[in-house]
Amino acid sequence: MIIYMNENQNSAKRREGADLTTGSVPATLLRFSVPLLIGNVLQLAYGMADRFWAGRFLGKEALGAVSLASLVIFVLIGFAWGVTMGSSILVSQAWGAKDATGVRKAVANSFIVGAILALLSTLLLAGLSGPVLSLMGTPPELMEQARSYLAVMGIGVALIFGFNLVSSVFRAIGDSMTPLRFLAIAVALNVALDPIFMLGLWPIPPMGVAGAALATVLSEGAAFYFSFRSLQRNGGAARVEIRRDTADAKVMGRILRLGLPTGVQQIIISVGITVIQWFINAYGTDAIAAVGAQINIDSLFFLPAMSLHLAVSAMVGQNIGAGRFVRARQTLQWGLVFCAISSLTFALASLLVPEALLRPFLRQEDAEALRIGVRILRILALPYLCVTAMVIFNGFFNGTGDTTAAMFLSLVSLWGIRIPAVWLLRTLFGLDGVWQGIAVGYTGSVIPALLYYFWGLWRRKAIASWRSHRPGSVRPA
Repeated sequence: MIIYMNENQNSAKRREGADLTTGSVPATLLRFSVPLLIGNVLQLAYGMADRFWAGRFLGKEALGAVSLASLVIFVLIGFAWGVTMGSSILVSQAWGAKDATGVRKAVANSFIVGAILALLSTLLLAGLSGPVLSLMGTPPELMEQARSYLAVMGIGVALIFGFNLVSSVFRAIGDSMTPLRFLAIAVALNVALDPIFMLGLWPIPPMGVAGAALATVLSEGAAFYFSFRSLQRNGGAARVEIRRDTADAKVMGRILRLGLPTGVQQIIISVGITVIQWFINAYGTDAIAAVGAQINIDSLFFLPAMSLHLAVSAMVGQNIGAGRFVRARQTLQWGLVFCAISSLTFALASLLVPEALLRPFLRQEDAEALRIGVRILRILALPYLCVTAMVIFNGFFNGTGDTTAAMFLSLVSLWGIRIPAVWLLRTLFGLDGVWQGIAVGYTGSVIPALLYYFWGLWRRKAIASWRSHRPGSVRPA
């Protein structure tokens, strides 16, 4: 549904975007989340293409190097993305409240904050990638390839972050189709360039894993350019307008207050995953390669949940801005239903055909890595239902503006349950104990989320967010 607003009433015509505050809740949620799911599948294709060519044609060492280096990238990009999640929340709530001035301020100041964070991420990646890889316990045979991958990614990390920021603005105004179109072009470029840069094609020399990074940087750069141009042409009130008086300390403060907990949450997750990877690295290249292959399947399993997370967050944000709290809660309920259906489907696939899922990422001679990968998938199959439910709850809390709750729940889930369980069970059962510990953490992650939701403290944040767009208003029904 295209929304039009009267400029004289503190608004502007919206050429792009959708109203997520009306219509059937399940139908609206599905309609909005399906393009996000397709986009996440395409985004996953970046990493999967890199790992496919590395694992099948360069060997398990290259696969392990790409997998380890990707964790470092995930930490930096995840933190920067998390911080600017605050802008997405502000934009979606202002959009739902039909507050175009609030939309413009949130978008402009989010790009200022984003530019600073992108620069810092580039500098950190350039200076600390080697020490971080060493702290992760990266085996010597993987170190050089992992460093070369990160060196190239450091050049283009700002482009990757820029495209994610533009996409988050589109999602906040209810438009999940526009970034999907540009992402599809970028993925096609990446898939075409990967073998050329990695294996070589005259006059381009073979670059190995560094070629995979270069293909990703060029492809994401193209996506950022075209999506930003589209936002400027068709974004209406969400266009980026930077002037001398654009910088607003109050708005940037709100972005950081909302976004910093999400950024910290991403660090909590990233560092926690890195700690678990450190446990795994002690078991050698076969275990690392198995996890590298399993990461592809794991990412695929989480795609529906992550897509619903983004959709629930945007839809709840708009409904909170519009004062429709009951509809916001219904959005959470339907998000949990859809997530359970998708997670159960993938769980059955992990139990019934794990080898078929792993084969595309491992060579025939990597039998031990395949055996370990099959074991991982079967142990984690059913616990996926619990951890994906927690992802939906976090999307709901983010949409209400209670990003601190999502951070706290991630902290409890990962550092309070999963990592201690991995440490204990690894001590008792060896490598299998790592997967069993992760399963315990996944299963226990949904309990704190349920308790917090029924406790109801998130309502205070939701009411405060609603009132920020309607000073002096009374509490909505």
